[in-house]
Amino acid sequence: MTTTGGGQPVLSGGRVRLRPWRAEDVPAVLDACQDPEIQRWTQVPVPYGPADAEAFVSVVAPRTWAEGGALFAVVRIDDDALVGSMGLFPPADGVGELGYWTAPGHRGQGLTVEALRVLADWSLGVVGVHRVELLVDPANTASRSVAARAGFVAEGTIRQRFRHRGRPADVVLHARLAGDTPDG
Repeated sequence: MTTTGGGQPVLSGGRVRLRPWRAEDVPAVLDACQDPEIQRWTQVPVPYGPADAEAFVSVVAPRTWAEGGALFAVVRIDDDALVGSMGLFPPADGVGELGYWTAPGHRGQGLTVEALRVLADWSLGVVGVHRVELLVDPANTASRSVAARAGFVAEGTIRQRFRHRGRPADVVLHARLAGDTPDG
C-alpha cells in the first residue's frame, strides 16, 4: 500500500492495483457503464452519459473519501487498463459496505476476486472495521460467486432491503469478519 500526501492510498495485489480515480479515467468509466449488466445490477444512472462519468470521477469519488469511505479504480498492474470500480462506503458502527462493478472485457479472469480481497483486507486491517458486507441481488450469480471466492460468507436473504430502480429488491447479505481468512 502506498499513499500520496495523506490522501487516498493505492492498494496492490498480484495482478491488480486499486488506485484513486483520475480525470483521464472518465472515458473508460463512460464506456463500461454502457454495459447492460452493470446497469442491471448496480445503481449507476440509466441512461449513463458523459456528465455521469465526470461526476463519478471528480465529485462522487472524492466526496466518498472525505466522508470516510473510498472509491477505487481497479486497474491491471501490467498496463493500467481499467478493470472496474471497487469501493468501501463510509463505515458506521464498525461495519463497512463494499460494492463493485467489472468492465465486460475483464470478467471471468479472477481480477475482481483479487481486488475484492485486497479491499476487504485493507478495510478490516487498516481502516479498522470489524465486518465488511456485500449486498447482492439473489439472481446475480456472478457477483455471488465473486463474493464467495473472495472469502465472504453468504448469511442469508434480506427481503426488500433496498430500492433498485424505484422498486423494493431482495439481497443476499455476504460478510467477512476481521478474523476470517479467505480460502483462496
